[in-house]
Formats: sequence, structure tokens, C-alpha cells
Amino acid sequence: MTQHTFDVLTGNEITEAIDEIARLRIDIFAEYPYLYDGCVSYEVEYLRKFASTKQSFMVVMKDKGEIVGALTGLPLAHEQPAVRRPFTTSMYPLNSTFYFSEVLMYPAYRGNGYASKLFKLAEQYVGQLCTYTYIALATVVREANHLKRPSAYRPLDGMWQHFGYKPLANHICIMDWQEHGDDHETAKPLMFWIKSLSNVCQSWSQRSTPLNSMTALG
Repeated sequence: MTQHTFDVLTGNEITEAIDEIARLRIDIFAEYPYLYDGCVSYEVEYLRKFASTKQSFMVVMKDKGEIVGALTGLPLAHEQPAVRRPFTTSMYPLNSTFYFSEVLMYPAYRGNGYASKLFKLAEQYVGQLCTYTYIALATVVREANHLKRPSAYRPLDGMWQHFGYKPLANHICIMDWQEHGDDHETAKPLMFWIKSLSNVCQSWSQRSTPLNSMTALG
């Protein structure tokens, strides 16, 4: 039986993991629906904000010491303007919302409950801050008949809802990136999902699992 470990990283711990997370982002976001044509140098620079921004973190899953999954987060108020904009006139206050920037996992590890462990540790981290009322995440919106959609593709909407997140159809941000096969960036809409963290501080304080680590067998 293989042992997988889960760790919460902050500050310099994130800096040490940036190269691995950069490769993970490029590999995972190359898949549909993102089709992202990533660049290591850009990814490394992008990820530095998680090491330098107060209250930011990464939850990483390791298999034999190698990172095979990750969830990254930071206060929404510290995200780029395009991501913040839908919340400037929202019923969900910008300064009371934490943002999960990406959820990443190599295909071989999916469908085994590991994503729920990433979310559990991530939500515990945000909950113990006792500063935020909501957690948000965003997913790209693609038309159902997209030409590059694999026949076996299944949206992750059900997973987000299973974890307690609800869609915010009127909260849309526009992001630009280059897809594989293209020679320039194009704009894509991303829709937000939200989860309330009301009254969670007490439950996190009663947790039996240490916040900075978790071990799973699978």
C-alpha cells in the first residue's frame, strides 16, 4: 500500500516548491478545458506571490516525495484586478473572501478521494485564520460543443457542489491566455463558485488532525 502525504506550505516552504508546482500547473492546465500553453519562467514568477503574500498558502500532495497534487490560495483582495472586479459590487465582500486559485492533480491520482483531503486542509487553514466569511474559486466556461472537448470529458461542477460550493452565474471574470496550437492569447470567461465559512472557527479549533500535515494510504 502506497503512502501519500499532504502538507500545508507557507512562505519559504512555498519558494522551495515553486519549480514543482510550476510544472504541475503547466501539465494540468494543458488539458481541456483550459488548453493552456504554459511557460516555466512565467509560472515561476506567477507563483512567487504565494510565498510573499500574507496568509497565502499551498496544500501539496506528495507521492514518494514528489508533488502530484496541489491547492493554492490567497486573500481575494491580493489577487489581480480582473479576479477582484466581480466582487467590488458583490454581496460577498472582497475583504471577507479567500480565493482558491487552482486545484491541481495528475490524472493517475484522481477519483480516489485525494481532492477532498486537499480541500479539507485548505479550508481548515482559512477557517483557523478567523478572518474570512467566504471562500471562492473560479472555473473556465466552455461551450458544450467546443471542438476540442474530449468525448469522455466530464465537468467538475458536481465535485464543487459536493464540497459545498455554489455557482455564481453573475460573477464572471475575463482572463487571457494562449492555447496550444494558437500563436496569440485570447480572452476566456471564468465563473466563480462560493462557499460560506460562517461559524467554522470553533469546528476547526476542535480538529483532531494537525493542520500542517496529513497522511493517507491508498
